[in-house]
Amino acid sequence: MLIGLIGGGLVLVLVAVAAVVFVARDGGGDDDGGGVALKAGEIAGGALATPAADGSLTMARPGVTAPVVDVYEDFACPHCGAFDRMHDPMLKELAVSGRAKVVFRPVLIFGPGTEPAYSNSLRAAAALRCVGDGARWLSYQDALYAHQPASLDSRGYATADLVAYGAPFGLTGDDFATCVTSQRYAASVKTVSDGYKRGGLAATPSVRVNGRTLDASETGSAEALRKAIEAAS
Repeated sequence: MLIGLIGGGLVLVLVAVAAVVFVARDGGGDDDGGGVALKAGEIAGGALATPAADGSLTMARPGVTAPVVDVYEDFACPHCGAFDRMHDPMLKELAVSGRAKVVFRPVLIFGPGTEPAYSNSLRAAAALRCVGDGARWLSYQDALYAHQPASLDSRGYATADLVAYGAPFGLTGDDFATCVTSQRYAASVKTVSDGYKRGGLAATPSVRVNGRTLDASETGSAEALRKAIEAAS
């Protein structure tokens, strides 16, 4: 974890790991109200990846309700990429094995005055909202981290590139491209992020287990995070 004073606010930057997840089959779903159909993707191993209308995604085996691991992340934060590399495979393994319910919650933590990080983060999070299939959502999140801007001062996540990132996962339709380039979900990303902040989120990345925010000692390694999650079971 890294603490930094960015744009006048204290930002605790956390990083989550990327791993390719294979689709076994897709379940039915609902429209999110913005035109994208949400579908629960079944992951190899039996877990479901279920996107929600607020832009989050829950990964869990059917019937598993606890412990709940909420991961708050900002795609423009370089340290979030490091956290992803350290923890993502372990978090997915816990979800697939039925030992945790993992909820990924993309958030725009930077203020409008913090450029280009603010706009980078907003474009990426809004693009992810255009992916309605749960398994592809996870793969696209991995792609966002793989193409993360080099630093907070680097401009990245051009909309044309965000469209291209979806091609390897079958996201090639005009609807997806239009959703990304128009930034259809930008306003919603801001609204959801503001709600997280009003609820006490002061920094990213942050991990909450059953509602308790973990401290740096509990997220310093994959094993430490695993133990914190298992202790809450």
